[in-house]
Amino acid sequence: MNKKLIYGLCAASFLMTACDYNEDNFPGFDQEPLTDVVYYEGKFTGKYPTEGYFSLVQGDEESGKATIEKALIEMLEDTYPYCDKGSSAKIKVKVADVMPPQNTDVVADEEYELTTADYDAMGTGDKQPGKHDNFAYNIDPNEYLPNFCTTKYVDKQVGFICKIIYKYYSNRETTTQAKFYKKGANGFVEETGFKADKSYIFTSEDYADIAGADENKGFVGSDEEVEALISQFLQKKYVASDGMTVALNYKHTGNTIDAIYRYNGEMWEAYNPAKEMVASITERITVMKFDGKEWKLSNLISDIKELSLTNAEYTKLVEWVKENKPEFMSTQNTTSEYYFGADTKNNNINNKYSTWTQYYNVDGYLNDLKDEEIQAIMDERLAKEAFPLILLPDMVNNPDPDISYTVIYKIYGGRGNGNYAMSFYYSKEDNAYTWDEMAPVMQ
Repeated sequence: MNKKLIYGLCAASFLMTACDYNEDNFPGFDQEPLTDVVYYEGKFTGKYPTEGYFSLVQGDEESGKATIEKALIEMLEDTYPYCDKGSSAKIKVKVADVMPPQNTDVVADEEYELTTADYDAMGTGDKQPGKHDNFAYNIDPNEYLPNFCTTKYVDKQVGFICKIIYKYYSNRETTTQAKFYKKGANGFVEETGFKADKSYIFTSEDYADIAGADENKGFVGSDEEVEALISQFLQKKYVASDGMTVALNYKHTGNTIDAIYRYNGEMWEAYNPAKEMVASITERITVMKFDGKEWKLSNLISDIKELSLTNAEYTKLVEWVKENKPEFMSTQNTTSEYYFGADTKNNNINNKYSTWTQYYNVDGYLNDLKDEEIQAIMDERLAKEAFPLILLPDMVNNPDPDISYTVIYKIYGGRGNGNYAMSFYYSKEDNAYTWDEMAPVMQ
Protein backbone atom coordinates (compact mmCIF):
# COMPACT_ATOMS: atom_id res chain seq x y z
CA MET A 1 0.00 0.00 0.00
CA ASN A 2 1.15 3.52 -0.73
CA LYS A 3 2.87 5.08 2.32
CA LYS A 4 1.05 8.38 1.85
CA LEU A 5 -2.27 6.51 2.00
CA ILE A 6 -1.28 4.69 5.19
CA TYR A 7 -0.31 7.98 6.86
CA GLY A 8 -3.52 9.57 5.61
CA LEU A 9 -5.66 6.77 7.10
CA CYS A 10 -3.82 7.04 10.40
CA ALA A 11 -4.31 10.81 10.46
CA ALA A 12 -7.99 10.38 9.72
CA SER A 13 -8.34 7.83 12.52
CA PHE A 14 -6.74 10.28 14.98
CA LEU A 15 -9.30 12.93 14.08
CA MET A 16 -12.39 10.70 13.98
CA THR A 17 -11.94 8.63 17.17
CA ALA A 18 -11.91 9.31 20.88
CA CYS A 19 -8.87 9.58 23.14
CA ASP A 20 -9.38 6.13 24.70
CA TYR A 21 -9.21 4.55 21.24
CA ASN A 22 -5.75 6.12 20.79
CA GLU A 23 -4.68 4.76 24.16
CA ASP A 24 -5.93 1.25 23.34
CA ASN A 25 -4.64 0.96 19.79
CA PHE A 26 -1.53 3.18 19.73
CA PRO A 27 0.69 2.20 22.66
CA GLY A 28 2.64 5.12 24.03
CA PHE A 29 0.42 7.66 22.26
CA ASP A 30 0.06 9.87 25.33
CA GLN A 31 3.56 9.30 26.62
CA GLU A 32 5.34 10.26 23.39
CA PRO A 33 3.23 12.91 21.62
CA LEU A 34 4.12 13.99 18.12
CA THR A 35 6.44 16.99 18.03
CA ASP A 36 6.56 19.87 15.59
CA VAL A 37 10.19 20.97 15.31
CA VAL A 38 10.47 23.60 12.59
CA TYR A 39 13.46 25.10 10.81
CA TYR A 40 13.17 28.31 8.83
CA GLU A 41 15.85 29.85 6.66
CA GLY A 42 15.07 32.92 4.57
CA LYS A 43 14.47 36.67 4.55
CA PHE A 44 12.69 38.76 7.17
CA THR A 45 9.04 39.10 6.17
CA GLY A 46 7.91 41.24 9.10
CA LYS A 47 7.72 45.02 9.45
CA TYR A 48 10.89 47.12 9.46
CA PRO A 49 11.14 50.47 11.29
CA THR A 50 10.28 53.61 9.30
CA GLU A 51 13.84 53.82 7.94
CA GLY A 52 13.48 50.44 6.24
CA TYR A 53 16.21 48.76 8.32
CA PHE A 54 17.16 47.95 11.91
CA SER A 55 19.93 49.94 13.60
CA LEU A 56 22.82 48.94 15.83
CA VAL A 57 24.33 52.00 17.49
CA GLN A 58 28.01 51.55 18.33
CA GLY A 59 28.39 51.22 22.08
CA ASP A 60 24.71 50.37 22.59
CA GLU A 61 24.29 47.33 20.36
CA GLU A 62 22.16 45.46 22.91
CA SER A 63 19.26 47.92 22.57
CA GLY A 64 19.30 47.42 18.81
CA LYS A 65 19.41 43.65 19.18
CA ALA A 66 16.40 43.76 21.51
CA THR A 67 14.43 45.62 18.83
CA ILE A 68 15.46 43.09 16.19
CA GLU A 69 14.58 40.17 18.47
CA LYS A 70 11.10 41.57 19.16
CA ALA A 71 10.36 41.94 15.43
CA LEU A 72 11.66 38.44 14.66
CA ILE A 73 9.59 36.89 17.45
CA GLU A 74 6.46 38.52 16.05
CA MET A 75 7.26 37.18 12.58
CA LEU A 76 7.99 33.64 13.78
CA GLU A 77 4.96 33.44 16.08
CA ASP A 78 2.78 34.56 13.20
CA THR A 79 4.40 32.04 10.82
CA TYR A 80 4.56 29.15 13.30
CA PRO A 81 1.78 29.48 15.90
CA TYR A 82 2.70 26.01 17.18
CA CYS A 83 6.22 24.61 17.39
CA ASP A 84 8.31 22.62 19.83
CA LYS A 85 11.64 22.86 21.59
CA GLY A 86 14.53 22.52 19.17
CA SER A 87 12.93 24.68 16.49
CA SER A 88 15.30 27.22 14.96
CA ALA A 89 15.56 29.87 12.29
CA LYS A 90 18.19 31.79 10.35
CA ILE A 91 16.68 35.01 9.08
CA LYS A 92 18.32 37.65 6.87
CA VAL A 93 17.62 41.24 7.94
CA LYS A 94 18.84 44.67 6.84
CA VAL A 95 20.90 46.27 9.61
CA ALA A 96 22.57 49.68 9.77
CA ASP A 97 25.81 50.20 11.65
CA VAL A 98 25.26 53.57 13.31
CA MET A 99 27.83 55.92 14.81
CA PRO A 100 26.50 57.69 17.93
CA PRO A 101 26.79 61.47 18.35
CA GLN A 102 30.41 62.49 18.96
CA ASN A 103 29.70 65.32 21.41
CA THR A 104 32.10 66.58 24.05
CA ASP A 105 31.36 68.90 26.95
CA VAL A 106 30.28 72.38 25.87
CA VAL A 107 29.96 75.33 28.28
CA ALA A 108 27.09 77.70 27.45
CA ASP A 109 27.07 81.42 28.13
CA GLU A 110 23.32 81.27 28.59
CA GLU A 111 20.58 78.64 28.59
CA TYR A 112 16.91 78.90 27.68
CA GLU A 113 13.95 76.50 27.71
CA LEU A 114 11.40 76.84 24.93
CA THR A 115 7.87 77.89 25.83
CA THR A 116 4.53 77.13 24.19
CA ALA A 117 4.69 80.50 22.47
CA ASP A 118 8.13 79.65 21.06
CA TYR A 119 6.89 76.35 19.59
CA ASP A 120 3.82 78.04 18.12
CA ALA A 121 5.97 80.72 16.49
CA MET A 122 7.82 77.98 14.63
CA GLY A 123 4.58 76.80 12.98
CA THR A 124 1.53 74.84 14.07
CA GLY A 125 0.97 72.73 10.97
CA ASP A 126 1.76 69.06 10.38
CA LYS A 127 5.38 68.19 11.14
CA GLN A 128 5.93 71.57 12.80
CA PRO A 129 6.90 72.07 16.45
CA GLY A 130 3.83 74.15 17.38
CA LYS A 131 1.33 71.38 16.61
CA HIS A 132 2.15 69.47 19.80
CA ASP A 133 4.61 71.90 21.42
CA ASN A 134 7.61 69.61 20.93
CA PHE A 135 10.03 68.26 18.36
CA ALA A 136 8.86 64.86 17.19
CA TYR A 137 11.24 62.21 15.85
CA ASN A 138 10.52 63.40 12.28
CA ILE A 139 11.20 67.11 12.98
CA ASP A 140 14.84 68.22 12.92
CA PRO A 141 15.52 70.85 15.61
CA ASN A 142 18.36 72.23 13.50
CA GLU A 143 15.82 73.39 10.92
CA TYR A 144 14.27 75.74 13.51
CA LEU A 145 16.58 76.48 16.45
CA PRO A 146 19.40 78.31 14.61
CA ASN A 147 16.88 80.87 13.32
CA PHE A 148 15.28 81.06 16.76
CA CYS A 149 18.68 81.83 18.32
CA THR A 150 19.45 84.44 15.67
CA THR A 151 16.25 86.31 16.54
CA LYS A 152 16.49 85.89 20.31
CA TYR A 153 20.20 86.72 20.66
CA VAL A 154 20.54 89.34 17.95
CA ASP A 155 22.71 91.57 20.16
CA LYS A 156 25.19 88.88 21.21
CA GLN A 157 28.77 88.89 19.96
CA VAL A 158 30.34 86.29 17.65
CA GLY A 159 31.46 83.34 19.75
CA PHE A 160 28.44 83.48 22.09
CA ILE A 161 27.13 79.99 22.98
CA CYS A 162 23.58 79.28 24.12
CA LYS A 163 21.95 76.10 25.38
CA ILE A 164 18.40 75.55 24.13
CA ILE A 165 16.27 73.10 26.14
CA TYR A 166 13.32 71.53 24.32
CA LYS A 167 10.82 68.67 24.42
CA TYR A 168 11.42 65.65 22.18
CA TYR A 169 8.77 63.05 21.33
CA SER A 170 9.60 59.52 20.12
CA ASN A 171 8.23 56.02 20.68
CA ARG A 172 5.20 57.42 22.56
CA GLU A 173 7.44 59.12 25.11
CA THR A 174 8.30 62.79 25.63
CA THR A 175 11.75 63.62 27.02
CA THR A 176 13.68 66.80 27.72
CA GLN A 177 16.73 67.34 25.54
CA ALA A 178 19.11 70.18 24.73
CA LYS A 179 21.36 71.47 21.99
CA PHE A 180 24.13 74.08 22.00
CA TYR A 181 24.42 76.80 19.38
CA LYS A 182 27.34 79.15 18.72
CA LYS A 183 27.08 82.51 17.01
CA GLY A 184 29.26 82.92 13.94
CA ALA A 185 29.68 85.57 11.28
CA ASN A 186 26.58 84.32 9.44
CA GLY A 187 24.35 83.32 12.32
CA PHE A 188 24.08 80.45 14.77
CA VAL A 189 25.30 76.90 14.11
CA GLU A 190 25.16 73.87 16.36
CA GLU A 191 28.16 73.58 18.66
CA THR A 192 29.18 70.05 19.65
CA GLY A 193 32.65 70.59 21.05
CA PHE A 194 33.86 68.06 18.49
CA LYS A 195 37.48 68.45 17.39
CA ALA A 196 38.25 67.36 13.84
CA ASP A 197 41.50 65.60 12.94
CA LYS A 198 42.49 68.44 10.59
CA SER A 199 41.29 71.89 9.59
CA TYR A 200 41.45 73.73 6.28
CA ILE A 201 40.45 77.18 5.00
CA PHE A 202 39.68 77.47 1.29
CA THR A 203 41.66 80.16 -0.54
CA SER A 204 40.93 82.21 -3.64
CA GLU A 205 43.49 80.02 -5.44
CA ASP A 206 41.48 76.92 -4.50
CA TYR A 207 38.29 78.43 -5.94
CA ALA A 208 40.13 79.43 -9.11
CA ASP A 209 41.20 75.80 -9.64
CA ILE A 210 37.75 74.32 -9.01
CA ALA A 211 35.37 74.15 -11.94
CA GLY A 212 32.02 75.51 -10.80
CA ALA A 213 33.48 77.95 -8.22
CA ASP A 214 34.08 81.68 -8.25
CA GLU A 215 37.36 83.18 -7.07
CA ASN A 216 35.55 85.85 -5.03
CA LYS A 217 32.18 84.31 -4.15
CA GLY A 218 33.50 80.78 -3.55
CA PHE A 219 31.11 77.96 -4.44
CA VAL A 220 28.03 79.11 -6.33
CA GLY A 221 25.97 75.97 -6.98
CA SER A 222 23.30 74.20 -4.91
CA ASP A 223 24.11 72.61 -1.55
CA GLU A 224 24.32 69.19 -3.22
CA GLU A 225 26.64 70.48 -5.94
CA VAL A 226 28.88 72.19 -3.36
CA GLU A 227 29.09 68.99 -1.31
CA ALA A 228 30.13 67.04 -4.41
CA LEU A 229 32.84 69.59 -5.32
CA ILE A 230 34.23 69.65 -1.77
CA SER A 231 34.28 65.84 -1.69
CA GLN A 232 36.30 65.76 -4.92
CA PHE A 233 38.66 68.47 -3.62
CA LEU A 234 39.37 66.59 -0.36
CA GLN A 235 39.81 63.32 -2.26
CA LYS A 236 42.73 64.88 -4.13
CA LYS A 237 44.16 66.77 -1.16
CA TYR A 238 44.36 64.05 1.50
CA VAL A 239 45.46 60.43 1.66
CA ALA A 240 42.78 59.57 4.19
CA SER A 241 42.01 56.64 6.43
CA ASP A 242 38.49 55.54 7.26
CA GLY A 243 36.90 57.95 9.75
CA MET A 244 39.29 60.88 9.23
CA THR A 245 37.62 64.27 9.74
CA VAL A 246 38.43 67.79 8.51
CA ALA A 247 36.95 71.08 9.77
CA LEU A 248 36.45 73.35 6.75
CA ASN A 249 35.92 77.05 6.28
CA TYR A 250 34.68 78.07 2.83
CA LYS A 251 32.47 80.54 0.98
CA HIS A 252 29.16 79.73 -0.66
CA THR A 253 27.80 82.56 -2.83
CA GLY A 254 29.76 85.00 -0.68
CA ASN A 255 28.64 83.63 2.73
CA THR A 256 31.25 82.10 5.02
CA ILE A 257 30.44 78.51 6.03
CA ASP A 258 31.98 76.29 8.71
CA ALA A 259 31.49 72.58 8.17
CA ILE A 260 33.00 69.21 9.00
CA TYR A 261 33.65 66.49 6.46
CA ARG A 262 34.39 62.84 7.19
CA TYR A 263 36.01 60.14 5.03
CA ASN A 264 33.84 57.01 5.05
CA GLY A 265 36.43 54.71 3.52
CA GLU A 266 35.42 55.48 -0.05
CA MET A 267 34.61 59.18 -0.26
CA TRP A 268 34.33 62.39 1.74
CA GLU A 269 30.88 63.47 2.97
CA ALA A 270 29.38 66.22 5.10
CA TYR A 271 29.34 65.20 8.74
CA ASN A 272 27.43 66.48 11.75
CA PRO A 273 29.03 65.00 14.89
CA ALA A 274 25.96 65.95 16.93
CA LYS A 275 23.84 63.44 14.99
CA GLU A 276 23.86 59.71 14.69
CA MET A 277 25.42 58.69 11.39
CA VAL A 278 24.73 55.56 9.40
CA ALA A 279 28.15 54.13 8.61
CA SER A 280 26.82 51.23 6.52
CA ILE A 281 23.72 49.18 5.78
CA THR A 282 24.27 45.47 5.24
CA GLU A 283 22.31 42.25 5.26
CA ARG A 284 22.93 40.35 8.48
CA ILE A 285 21.83 36.88 9.52
CA THR A 286 19.96 36.40 12.77
CA VAL A 287 19.98 33.03 14.52
CA MET A 288 16.80 32.32 16.49
CA LYS A 289 16.10 29.37 18.82
CA PHE A 290 12.89 28.14 20.41
CA ASP A 291 13.43 26.86 23.96
CA GLY A 292 10.02 25.28 24.33
CA LYS A 293 8.39 28.46 25.64
CA GLU A 294 9.62 31.35 23.53
CA TRP A 295 11.85 32.35 20.63
CA LYS A 296 15.16 33.98 21.53
CA LEU A 297 17.87 35.69 19.50
CA SER A 298 20.97 33.52 19.74
CA ASN A 299 23.38 35.29 17.41
CA LEU A 300 23.76 37.99 14.79
CA ILE A 301 26.28 37.24 12.07
CA SER A 302 27.33 38.52 8.66
CA ASP A 303 27.65 35.33 6.65
CA ILE A 304 27.25 31.57 6.53
CA LYS A 305 30.03 29.42 5.11
CA GLU A 306 29.20 25.85 4.16
CA LEU A 307 31.88 23.17 4.53
CA SER A 308 31.15 19.68 3.17
CA LEU A 309 33.05 16.68 4.51
CA THR A 310 35.13 14.83 1.93
CA ASN A 311 37.01 11.55 2.07
CA ALA A 312 39.92 13.43 3.67
CA GLU A 313 37.79 14.46 6.67
CA TYR A 314 36.20 11.03 7.16
CA THR A 315 39.70 9.51 6.96
CA LYS A 316 40.97 11.95 9.58
CA LEU A 317 38.23 10.87 11.98
CA VAL A 318 39.01 7.20 11.45
CA GLU A 319 42.72 7.83 12.05
CA TRP A 320 41.93 9.83 15.21
CA VAL A 321 39.79 7.00 16.61
CA LYS A 322 42.44 4.44 15.71
CA GLU A 323 44.97 6.39 17.77
CA ASN A 324 42.79 7.63 20.63
CA LYS A 325 39.83 5.22 20.89
CA PRO A 326 41.06 1.94 19.32
CA GLU A 327 38.36 -0.09 21.06
CA PHE A 328 35.80 1.57 18.77
CA MET A 329 37.53 0.58 15.51
CA SER A 330 35.64 -1.79 13.19
CA THR A 331 36.43 -5.47 13.63
CA GLN A 332 35.62 -6.11 9.96
CA ASN A 333 37.84 -3.54 8.19
CA THR A 334 40.21 -0.63 8.65
CA THR A 335 38.02 1.95 6.90
CA SER A 336 35.40 2.55 9.58
CA GLU A 337 35.01 3.24 13.30
CA TYR A 338 32.08 3.45 15.71
CA TYR A 339 33.00 6.26 18.10
CA PHE A 340 31.91 8.91 15.61
CA GLY A 341 30.70 6.47 12.98
CA ALA A 342 33.07 7.61 10.20
CA ASP A 343 33.33 5.33 7.17
CA THR A 344 35.95 6.18 4.54
CA LYS A 345 34.71 3.59 2.05
CA ASN A 346 31.22 5.09 1.81
CA ASN A 347 32.18 8.62 2.91
CA ASN A 348 29.50 8.91 5.56
CA ILE A 349 28.72 8.69 9.26
CA ASN A 350 27.24 5.31 10.18
CA ASN A 351 24.49 5.83 12.75
CA LYS A 352 22.83 2.43 12.44
CA TYR A 353 21.64 1.75 15.98
CA SER A 354 21.70 -2.06 15.74
CA THR A 355 25.35 -2.12 14.62
CA TRP A 356 26.42 0.18 17.44
CA THR A 357 24.51 -1.71 20.15
CA GLN A 358 25.27 -5.27 19.01
CA TYR A 359 28.92 -4.99 18.02
CA TYR A 360 30.47 -1.79 19.40
CA ASN A 361 28.76 -1.36 22.76
CA VAL A 362 32.09 -0.89 24.54
CA ASP A 363 31.78 -1.80 28.24
CA GLY A 364 27.99 -1.80 27.82
CA TYR A 365 27.68 1.98 27.70
CA LEU A 366 24.66 1.72 25.39
CA ASN A 367 22.78 -0.85 27.48
CA ASP A 368 19.07 -0.12 27.98
CA LEU A 369 19.25 3.14 26.02
CA LYS A 370 16.45 4.10 23.65
CA ASP A 371 17.23 4.93 20.03
CA GLU A 372 16.79 8.67 20.65
CA GLU A 373 19.24 8.51 23.56
CA ILE A 374 21.79 6.73 21.38
CA GLN A 375 21.25 9.33 18.65
CA ALA A 376 21.89 12.10 21.20
CA ILE A 377 25.26 10.52 22.01
CA MET A 378 26.12 10.25 18.31
CA ASP A 379 25.16 13.90 17.67
CA GLU A 380 27.01 15.21 20.71
CA ARG A 381 30.26 13.48 19.78
CA LEU A 382 30.17 15.10 16.35
CA ALA A 383 29.10 18.48 17.73
CA LYS A 384 31.56 18.70 20.62
CA GLU A 385 34.54 16.65 19.46
CA ALA A 386 34.73 15.63 15.80
CA PHE A 387 33.80 18.88 14.10
CA PRO A 388 35.06 21.67 16.43
CA LEU A 389 38.21 19.99 17.76
CA ILE A 390 39.41 17.67 15.02
CA LEU A 391 38.15 18.90 11.64
CA LEU A 392 37.30 22.63 11.62
CA PRO A 393 40.77 23.92 12.63
CA ASP A 394 42.14 22.45 9.38
CA MET A 395 39.08 23.17 7.22
CA VAL A 396 39.09 26.94 7.87
CA ASN A 397 42.18 28.99 7.02
CA ASN A 398 41.20 32.38 8.47
CA PRO A 399 38.41 31.90 11.03
CA ASP A 400 36.04 34.83 11.51
CA PRO A 401 33.83 35.30 14.62
CA ASP A 402 31.24 37.02 12.42
CA ILE A 403 30.63 33.90 10.31
CA SER A 404 28.59 30.77 10.98
CA TYR A 405 30.45 27.68 9.77
CA THR A 406 27.97 25.03 8.62
CA VAL A 407 29.41 21.53 8.43
CA ILE A 408 27.56 19.27 6.00
CA TYR A 409 27.97 15.53 6.41
CA LYS A 410 26.27 12.36 5.22
CA ILE A 411 24.44 9.99 7.59
CA TYR A 412 23.62 6.33 7.06
CA GLY A 413 20.91 4.90 9.34
CA GLY A 414 20.08 6.56 12.63
CA ARG A 415 17.89 9.64 12.21
CA GLY A 416 17.61 8.83 8.48
CA ASN A 417 19.80 8.50 5.39
CA GLY A 418 20.84 11.80 3.85
CA ASN A 419 22.95 14.94 4.20
CA TYR A 420 22.74 16.88 7.45
CA ALA A 421 24.20 20.13 8.74
CA MET A 422 25.49 21.46 12.05
CA SER A 423 26.58 25.06 12.64
CA PHE A 424 29.53 26.42 14.62
CA TYR A 425 30.90 29.81 15.68
CA TYR A 426 34.52 30.79 16.20
CA SER A 427 35.70 32.60 19.33
CA LYS A 428 38.83 34.67 18.78
CA GLU A 429 39.42 34.97 22.51
CA ASP A 430 39.34 31.19 23.06
CA ASN A 431 40.69 30.29 19.60
CA ALA A 432 38.02 27.60 19.46
CA TYR A 433 34.82 26.61 17.68
CA THR A 434 31.51 26.17 19.51
CA TRP A 435 28.42 24.31 18.38
CA ASP A 436 25.29 26.48 18.19
CA GLU A 437 23.39 23.67 19.99
CA MET A 438 20.81 23.37 17.24
CA ALA A 439 19.72 19.88 16.20
CA PRO A 440 21.20 18.60 12.92
CA VAL A 441 19.19 19.89 9.98
CA MET A 442 18.54 17.66 6.97
CA GLN A 443 19.60 19.32 3.72
